[in-house]
Amino acid sequence: MSENILIPNAQEYKELNNAKSTSLKYDALSICPDWAPNEHYTVTSNEYWPLSKFLDIIGVTGQNKRYFSHPLTLDMAIGQNTPKDKEVGKQNFKELVYHHIVPINDNSDLALSRYATWTLDKEIGKTIPTDFSQAYLIQPNYSMVQLYRMSQQTERINLCARVHKINDTLDGIFKSLGASYSQHYKVFNHQRIQWLFNNKRNNNNITKAEIIKQRQLFPNVKKTKSGKLASPTRTYLYDYMDTQLLQAYINAMEAIIEKWDNNPQIHNYFAWRDMTSNALNSIVSHFICNGFSTPNAHLCQYGVKTIEQKRHEYEIAFAKNYINTHLR
Repeated sequence: MSENILIPNAQEYKELNNAKSTSLKYDALSICPDWAPNEHYTVTSNEYWPLSKFLDIIGVTGQNKRYFSHPLTLDMAIGQNTPKDKEVGKQNFKELVYHHIVPINDNSDLALSRYATWTLDKEIGKTIPTDFSQAYLIQPNYSMVQLYRMSQQTERINLCARVHKINDTLDGIFKSLGASYSQHYKVFNHQRIQWLFNNKRNNNNITKAEIIKQRQLFPNVKKTKSGKLASPTRTYLYDYMDTQLLQAYINAMEAIIEKWDNNPQIHNYFAWRDMTSNALNSIVSHFICNGFSTPNAHLCQYGVKTIEQKRHEYEIAFAKNYINTHLR
């Protein structure tokens, strides 16, 4: 990916940079009211973001803006989103709030350190997408392209979580089919993968199973007969989809679940199977129309668990570097 690529988050990146301010008032350690001459004191950074501007940038409005501006919410965000690590997690959160959040503009607004802003951003991210701003805060030395790549990885984690919830809903629908649930579920779960990732060879004469073998995916899954994939309930193939394919799958399955909820006449296995088959075939057709022989081309090399572990390592390193920031 070129550094000259047009990034969808360019405006957000610019606004976050423009909102960043510097706390000049507390540059001299001697004027810090809580500083003792013989005490070890480290100032990691004196940069901050006004709370009101930050919430505007990431699109928090109305009642949500009032909620996330409340001091108790800020306290909770730092406490809940500080990584639980032996060198990081044993913090006095009341002291953290005191150091990372200070009143500005005659107490009409709050200044949040980079660390406090990130913990709040992560809390907000549980309800609305804040992938890019989280990446911006946690990696201050990254270029805009690097931040975009990192935010895409976070989006993939979130989409996979949605897929697994949707699959739980699909399981519940099958249970509602009655005594034949086990047989129906086994057949459908196999067909669902076959419809989306058929074993036909692509333009490079490579099958899905061969791609998985080449990339050494699912190393703990036993080899299956006839080159077929192991059960998706064991391999979690969805964890190896990219964001585009995950979103397409989510859209298709959510539409089907909505039809199931609103149309009692399709509450039987065969009607629902046919509807699902058509939805998954439309996904495959979309990828073919956009130059991909099959969605096989969108199997990611690393699973979501690997990306989650890497993100946690970033968070630990970030916390160690910024948790002792003092705005005062």
